[in-house]
Amino acid sequence: MNQAEKAELLEQIEKWNDTGEFSQCIQAIETVPKTERDYLLTLKLSRAYSNLAVLGDQRIHGKDGKVDMTPLRHATQLLESIWSQGEKDPYWNARRGYSTLMAHFSAATAYGYAQRWLALAPEDPDAQKLVRDCEGYLEGERTLALDLKEREEIIRKETPNAGKVVICK
Repeated sequence: MNQAEKAELLEQIEKWNDTGEFSQCIQAIETVPKTERDYLLTLKLSRAYSNLAVLGDQRIHGKDGKVDMTPLRHATQLLESIWSQGEKDPYWNARRGYSTLMAHFSAATAYGYAQRWLALAPEDPDAQKLVRDCEGYLEGERTLALDLKEREEIIRKETPNAGKVVICK
């Protein structure tokens, strides 16, 4: 694929992405042999898989909240395959942060990528928002953990013999 063909493909991918035609993006990129797919095409392929998983074609899942884990896991694998090239790229960290949050439901891991994205692009409002979102999820997890500990303590106080073995003769 020459530079003009690649530029044309990237332009078309952006149009399909903007209109929610994520399957079209995937099909077009996957026609390029793996040996010819560079960092940028792999990154765009990961984005398409991630968007398909979370939003669906024509953004159908954007309204129902469903997430298809299979393409999301594939998106994560694609990002891993270009980790050494992407670790200092704000866009790679953005994609990795979002996909980690959605695929693994791990706010702590996603928070690391979000912070790195923000460090690389401090003025990016989307990076700022992902950091805030992760912080909100982490605070929710801490609150839930505290609530569970408080409930366990109440149960222990109300049932002092719970968990003790009683031997009857």
